[in-house]
Amino acid sequence: CIDYRQDALTKKYRHRLWDKEKSVKQNTKHFIAYYLLRKNYEKEKKFNAFLSRHIPQTKAVSSLEAFQDVTKDFDILISGSDQLWNPQFTGGQLDPVYFLETNTKVRKYAYASSAGARIFNPSEIRQIQQYLQGYHSVAVREDFLKQQLLPVRHDVEVVLDPTLLLDRAKWLSLRQHIGGLPPRFVLLYTFDNDAKTIAIAKRVSQQLRIPIVSLFRVKTKLQIEYTRDDLGPQEFLDLLDKCSFVVTNSFHGTAFSINFQKDFFSVYKTSNPHRVLNLVGQLGLSERVVKSSEELPEPSGWKIDYAEPTQALHVQRTKAKEFLTF
Repeated sequence: CIDYRQDALTKKYRHRLWDKEKSVKQNTKHFIAYYLLRKNYEKEKKFNAFLSRHIPQTKAVSSLEAFQDVTKDFDILISGSDQLWNPQFTGGQLDPVYFLETNTKVRKYAYASSAGARIFNPSEIRQIQQYLQGYHSVAVREDFLKQQLLPVRHDVEVVLDPTLLLDRAKWLSLRQHIGGLPPRFVLLYTFDNDAKTIAIAKRVSQQLRIPIVSLFRVKTKLQIEYTRDDLGPQEFLDLLDKCSFVVTNSFHGTAFSINFQKDFFSVYKTSNPHRVLNLVGQLGLSERVVKSSEELPEPSGWKIDYAEPTQALHVQRTKAKEFLTF
């Protein structure tokens, strides 16, 4: 894996006692949250340890020139996944590193690349057309992006998010057991404090008569019985496996719920609905996307029969693995 430290993302998430590029208010809030309250400190340590242990990486690079140098002897490069082609996260411009702009004849592939809900302007489309000319094959995560690319690249495929290439058993081989959980609970997975998602989780909790365990600290007047916002990836796997129901407005919350065959509701996200809608549409689970607690089906319809979605997922995995056979 190329350890690319993208400039805009590095500036957004780095930790400094005083960051000259941030306001006094932003610096003060960050100092209190991270250095005094140690918010996310333990979680970041766990994520970094997971990366070091399970994902081989190159030396860190932070420029196109450094990227080209570290990859000069590679035979194959793959870009993906997630929103690496979305200028919203790369300083307002398309990043040539995420389009594998090398100065060698390396074979290039895109796997499950995404641009989120971005609608490219004509200038960006021309840039993308030039970038993709050097690719051997291109596969994206959403049909929404495929439709934008078809005018400049006719052979674009849509493939699974890579988290779905591993089945539940393989993910659970990495789990780390955690204690202090109730025997049955609703897992609340919203990282942006979404009020609708919280309200739906509360409705499910009340109906099933089991408590809520939130993966993130949320601000709400509703009672959230447990919060586990300090978990790393391996502990998350254990939490997910032990829950009885998931309510989320996260794409990966939805993807992992499906992979672990959990009963779930995925709350419609107006700012970026395409990722979830594409996934549930592929697997015949579109009815699990809801917009409010008022439109939830009757509780008798909350249980999911995973027979057909499992078969559909198998078909998509086979397609993905064929794409990744070089």
